[in-house]
Amino acid sequence: MDLKRKVCPSWESDKKQVSQLNKSIMHAKVYQITKHRVDKENYLNENTLTQGDSSDYDYCSEISEEERAESIDTLVNDILPKGMFTLVGSDELVFNGGTTEWIHDWVNAIHEKSENVTAENVTHWIGAAYQLQKVINNPLGTDSHFYLSESTTQTFGEESSELMRMVCKLRIGERLYIGGIIDYHF
Repeated sequence: MDLKRKVCPSWESDKKQVSQLNKSIMHAKVYQITKHRVDKENYLNENTLTQGDSSDYDYCSEISEEERAESIDTLVNDILPKGMFTLVGSDELVFNGGTTEWIHDWVNAIHEKSENVTAENVTHWIGAAYQLQKVINNPLGTDSHFYLSESTTQTFGEESSELMRMVCKLRIGERLYIGGIIDYHF
């Protein structure tokens, strides 16, 4: 019997859990979301974004089709506001409405965070002012970024506020399309 299995009988399942945990630590996705369906040659890919020094991305990598499906499920069910979109097929989002209430909630969150900013703490490194900035720039509270270009000429992804600005201009029934999805390490 393998020594690892003798010392720790659950080693194989533990190894898989550790591997999954390592993939989620300091990793997130960049989703290409557009108003028009994007041809595969214009999909966001691991070479589209600026990586390394002076960038939000240490490195980017392609994902498998299985991981793509899981990532889309996470986008629809965990990242986007509940009920705002319905997934049709594998890459099409139908807008169901709900932005008026969502904007109201976002503004309330901004007000709540701004009340915590004082003359005494405004310069603290990860203090109340930073928390306010986070809720303004990333109202969905996700590490994922959003690539809103239909071509691959843009070299950066956006935080969730830019995605939601685009969403707030949609009419009920309009569609967004999911193009490329990549993993990134930060």
